Amino acid sequence: MKISPSRQGKGTGLRPNNWCTGTDPVRHEQYYAFLKQRAQANFRKEAWAMAFDDFVEIWGTDWSNRGRASENMCMTRRDYDLPWHKTNVDIVPRHEHVRRSWLVKKARGQIGPKHKRPPPV
Repeated sequence: MKISPSRQGKGTGLRPNNWCTGTDPVRHEQYYAFLKQRAQANFRKEAWAMAFDDFVEIWGTDWSNRGRASENMCMTRRDYDLPWHKTNVDIVPRHEHVRRSWLVKKARGQIGPKHKRPPPV
């Protein structure tokens, strides 16, 4: 699509000079992920007590390994009764997070009859 000269620079792409995180695209991606995770916790009515800088520090070098595959890393809580806080989270492989959350739901009686055993590790 050709953009007329009068529309160039208006809604045609990223504007890093307007980002509250600065012009670093990785930090911008981290901030966006932080906002999404905090909103999801709020949707599930889970307490959130973590600042953005704590979020970045916790992820550290594992940031590039996060994703949705079972071997990718994700953030999970140690104690599901406590809020999301820097002292209550771990970065673990996704399959470990699924296993942990299954065990917690099973203990709380939130697992239906079709789920007879925890997911394989």
